[in-house]
Amino acid sequence: MVKLSPAMEDYLKRIYNLSGRSTEKLVHVSELASQMGVSKACASRATNTLSEKGLIQKSKYQGVTLTQEGKKRASTLFRRHNIITRFFSEVLLVDPIIAEKDACRVEHDISAESYRSIRQYLNSNKSGGSNSNPKHSA
Repeated sequence: MVKLSPAMEDYLKRIYNLSGRSTEKLVHVSELASQMGVSKACASRATNTLSEKGLIQKSKYQGVTLTQEGKKRASTLFRRHNIITRFFSEVLLVDPIIAEKDACRVEHDISAESYRSIRQYLNSNKSGGSNSNPKHSA
């Protein structure tokens, strides 16, 4: 699997969301730039990098689409982000807005082992509620 910087992972996830998680819907670079809060030139450079890595296809003056590999990678990143966000907000009772922001930071650096443990914990405690929350069990 090709290594991506945290910024490139964020761009890939945003393209995934803007495309409706499809390999067919075109995402315009200007729309991507607006959503990411960056200049069109910055978004264009990022899409060039993702294209070089085979994760998107870039059509001059039209926009970008995910490749199958890009969709697969973005889906994994999206799932990871959501699981970490859920853990922070549902288990640790972190405010959802803060949980979302913190998950954006943690998702890029968390070890596979820690992520797997969080995912397993959430899967084994699907009912949620105060019984599965460590803050309530002390």
